[in-house]
Amino acid sequence: MRGVVGEDAYERYLAHHRAHHPDEAPLPEREFWRRHVDRQEANPGSRCC
Repeated sequence: MRGVVGEDAYERYLAHHRAHHPDEAPLPEREFWRRHVDRQEANPGSRCC
């Protein structure tokens, strides 16, 4: 259920980051969510609400 509403986005980001950018530090969770929300607001696309 968490995947459906996007709650696992940070965990998926970390897995991607480990696989593709192992020599770089990932964003802290707070910064990840800040950018995630900013990106959604800049490009709303289709949403239910």
